[in-house]
Amino acid sequence: MAFLTGVGVLSVILGQALAEPGVISPLARACPGYSNNSDVVCINHYASAMPPTFDRPHSSGGVFFPNDTFVGTQIPSDPSWQLVKNATFVVFDERGSQILGPSPKLEHIFASRNDSIHEGPVYVPSLDAIIFSLPHQGIYEQQIIHLNHGSTPRLDNYTTTPPVYAVNGGKLFNGKVYWAVEAGFSFLSPQNGSLVAQRPGIYELDPSTGEVTVLLNNYFGQAFNSPNDLWIDAQGDIWFTDSWYGYAINVTEYPVLRPATYRFRPSTGRVSIVEDSIAQPNGIGMSPDGRTMYISDTGVTDFENYPANGTLPRYTYNPLGGNSLYAFDVLPSPAGSYITSKRPIYLAQTFGDDGFHVAQNGYLLGAEGGGVTVLSAYGEVLLRIEAGFTINNIQFAGPERKDLWLFGEGPISRVTWDLVGMANE
Repeated sequence: MAFLTGVGVLSVILGQALAEPGVISPLARACPGYSNNSDVVCINHYASAMPPTFDRPHSSGGVFFPNDTFVGTQIPSDPSWQLVKNATFVVFDERGSQILGPSPKLEHIFASRNDSIHEGPVYVPSLDAIIFSLPHQGIYEQQIIHLNHGSTPRLDNYTTTPPVYAVNGGKLFNGKVYWAVEAGFSFLSPQNGSLVAQRPGIYELDPSTGEVTVLLNNYFGQAFNSPNDLWIDAQGDIWFTDSWYGYAINVTEYPVLRPATYRFRPSTGRVSIVEDSIAQPNGIGMSPDGRTMYISDTGVTDFENYPANGTLPRYTYNPLGGNSLYAFDVLPSPAGSYITSKRPIYLAQTFGDDGFHVAQNGYLLGAEGGGVTVLSAYGEVLLRIEAGFTINNIQFAGPERKDLWLFGEGPISRVTWDLVGMANE
């Protein structure tokens, strides 16, 4: 009787895997029209039937593993998978190729420390600039990228009057910038050293003067947890998510309100809760026709079992927590719109969708782990941009809103393609 060595057994197993009925081979191929661009790869049939020997690393022990991704899957029996590991643009649907255009490109524009998070980017057409935040302990100013189209972009510090601590989300509406602000501690002004008192809330910035106005900082006398992101509808009502991440990075006190999503009407001061079933509501946006609201859940962050040794952030990773993107119907009423018919339309393929935007054609973009996922309005995965670093937020910019800027833990980068952003995104 013959015995097989370990290598021989593996060869037999791999051979059986290749012969497995229904297994897709090859799983990946060079996309048509991109023969000279190894950065673009097409996935065959969504790789729905892999060889049974596939193995994707999974996060455990309360820690998220950066290689816990689709492209991090190990498939030794299919050489085509190496194309995926080397690609920047991973196409799942032909609509993904259409939005890439003929010459997609990812460029790292500004270097940054890997432990520095960038959040809340907003493109201001009147300045041709992107204003963004570094929501960290002890950083009391924002930064601005002067795009200088036709020449090299320039990065400067940006301080408002009064200064604002820890902006996490922002949107442009009627020429003003609206911020979701996390921090709830007093701090020393970077302008003159005076003490600035601040609570979490919704703030308005006039980019022409740099002046800031506090619009909302309490719910009937109770401080909000840490507003995370916001959207402004056609009536001027501000919808915002209020999660626990300000406490996670120690810029505000322990939360006393459950995570929730609110609608705020600046003209009257009235604030109403509209959703409170999502574990940690995060990114938020609305369809171009105003009929569908989208809210992402990053409930994979566990605030109940975080280490008590003082390390930040104050949460652990729970892979069984919520990380779906939800769609809701928007129902008008005399008091302002409400949302109903909650339904999950996408389960994040890695971690969860943090920053979230809606393109002009209704496609959905989520800053998700080490890249950006592009979905149809119904949650179909069309394209994945693998950036090589953690992405926390994204922003369309430029005169035609066709440049997508990536912000997160690492460099500040830019994607050049054919997808166009909405004017108030």
